[in-house]
Amino acid sequence: MSVNVMLRAKTAALAAVFVSITPAIAAPWAYVTNQKADTVSVIDLSTDQVTATLRVGKDPAGVAVSEEGGRVIVTSPTAKELAVIDGKKGLVKNTMKVGEGPLGVAITADGRRGFVADFYGHFVSAVDLEIPEIIKRIPVGHYPAGVAVTRDGARIFVAEREDDTVSWIDGVTLSIKRTIKVGRHPFGILLDPKERRLFVANVESNDVTVIDLDRFEVISTISVGERPYALAFSGRTDYIFVTNQYDSTVSVINGLEYRVVKVIPVGEYPEGIATDGAGKKVWVANWFDNSVSVIDVDQLQVIRAIPTGNGSRAFGQFISQSSLAP
Repeated sequence: MSVNVMLRAKTAALAAVFVSITPAIAAPWAYVTNQKADTVSVIDLSTDQVTATLRVGKDPAGVAVSEEGGRVIVTSPTAKELAVIDGKKGLVKNTMKVGEGPLGVAITADGRRGFVADFYGHFVSAVDLEIPEIIKRIPVGHYPAGVAVTRDGARIFVAEREDDTVSWIDGVTLSIKRTIKVGRHPFGILLDPKERRLFVANVESNDVTVIDLDRFEVISTISVGERPYALAFSGRTDYIFVTNQYDSTVSVINGLEYRVVKVIPVGEYPEGIATDGAGKKVWVANWFDNSVSVIDVDQLQVIRAIPTGNGSRAFGQFISQSSLAP
C-alpha cells in the first residue's frame, strides 16, 4: 500500500432529517449512533431529551464531535462511509467512502481533521474534513478499533485489537512513531484532559491499561468488569468511567490511585460513554436497551434513562467538550 494515498472523495448529501434542529455552536448536544436503525439520536443535554433523529449510512457505530460542537463525524462500517454532520445546523452535510470497515474515529479540537480506524483494512485514514478528502492512509496493526487525538492533532493513538498493542502516530509525518503492548484485545481508548495519560480498555483481559505518554510506557493495570469497552473522564473528580458490556455496569476508577471505587448498574450491554465539559454527568449508550443512562458524577448513580434508537452504540467522544462547561 502506498504511504501517500490521495483520494478525492465523492461527496453527497445524505437523506432525511426527521426532526429539525438548529443548535448554536457550543450548545449541549450529544450524538448517539443507533447501529440497527441507521440513525443518530441528537440529545439536548440541558433537558436529556432526544430532539432530532438523523439518517446516516448502514450500521453506524463510531462518532466524534469537535470541541465546540460545530462538526460531528460518524462511521458506518457496513456502508464503508464517513458522514460529516454540521453541528450548527443539525444536518448531514457530506458522506465519503473511507475504506473496508471504518469503526473508531477521532477529531481534532477545531474540527478540521478526522482520523478513522479501518477495522478490516488495518489502517488509519487521516481526513481533511473541510473538503472532505483522505490525506493519507496510515498502515497500523491488525483490527484497529479506538482512536484518540490530541487537541492540536500532533499525536494520534490507536488501539490494535488483535495485536494487543497501542500505536502512537505522529501528526506531522502521519506515520507510526512507537508501539506498546497493553492488555488482551484493546478496544476503546481515552486521553485525559491534560493529555499526559492514555487509558485503554482491554476487552479480553477485563482490565484497563494506563500509559504515561511522556515516557510512553505502561504505569498501571486496573481490573474492572467483564468485557470493558469504552471510557470517559470527569475532570471534576478525576474519575475514569468504563463500560463493562457483559456485566451491564460501569466501573468507576479513581484516576489518582488507579483503583475501582464503585460499580454502577446501567442498561443492558453498555458500549459508548462520554462526559461533557463540566464533568458533572456521564452518558452511557446501552446497545441492547436502546437507551442512554445518565449518571450523576457526585452521586455515582444513574438518575435517568433516555430512550434512543435501535442498537445504541456511540463508540467515541459523542459530546462536545465545551458543552455545559463552567
